[in-house]
Amino acid sequence: MDEENAMATETTSQSGHDARSAKTREHLIEAAIEVVGAVGYEGASTRALAKAANANLSAIPYHFGSKKELYLAAAQMIADYARGRFAEVTALLDEPADADPASRFEKALIHLLHIVLDDAEPHSWTSFLGRCTYDNDDAFALIHDQAIAPLLDRLIRSASVISGQKPGEATLRLRISAIVTAIIGFRFLRGIMLRGMDGESIQAGYVRQMEDMVRDLCRSDFLRASQPR
Repeated sequence: MDEENAMATETTSQSGHDARSAKTREHLIEAAIEVVGAVGYEGASTRALAKAANANLSAIPYHFGSKKELYLAAAQMIADYARGRFAEVTALLDEPADADPASRFEKALIHLLHIVLDDAEPHSWTSFLGRCTYDNDDAFALIHDQAIAPLLDRLIRSASVISGQKPGEATLRLRISAIVTAIIGFRFLRGIMLRGMDGESIQAGYVRQMEDMVRDLCRSDFLRASQPR
C-alpha cells in the first residue's frame, strides 16, 4: 500500500508540474504577442518577455529554446486561430452545389468582413500581426501559409467559376488578394475610416454600408476583367 501511495503521490506531483509548465508556456506566448506587438521583435528583449509573463528568464530557453522560437510559437497560435475563423468563410463557399456560386461568394466575403469588424481578439493580436506583416518575416510567412493562403486559394477557385478565368491567372489572383487585403484593412486602418466619418467607433450604419460596398463589388465586373495585354 505504501508503494501504491508513493506512486499516486508521484503521479499527482508530475501532473501538477505539467500543468504549471503548460501555464508558464501559455503566459510566455501571450507575453510575446503583447510585447512584440508594442515594440517589435527586435525591441522585445528576453528580459522584457519574461517579466511580462511573470516568469524566470530561464523559462524561455527551457520551453522554447530561443526568443525566435517563442516568437514563432506566438505566430503559430494566431495562425491556428485565424485558420479556424477563416474556415467559417470557406464553409460558406462549400454550401450545396445548387446554390448560386456568386451568392455564395458574396456571402463568404461579407462573413469575412464581420470577422474583421467583430474585433473579438485582443488588441495586442492586431498589433503583433501588423508588426510581422510589415517586417514580412518568418512569423508572417507562417501565418500567411497556414491561414491566409488557404483562404485566398479557396476564394480564387470560387471566383474562377464566377468569372470564367482560370484559377492560376494573375489578374484573378491579384484582384482577390486586393479584395481580401481591403477587407482585412478595416481592422488595421480603421482610424482612417473613423476620422473620415467623424466617428469614434464603427456604428451599425457603417457596417451596413460596408456590406453594401462588398455586394456592389461582387456584382460588378471587377472579377470578370480581361487579362492585361
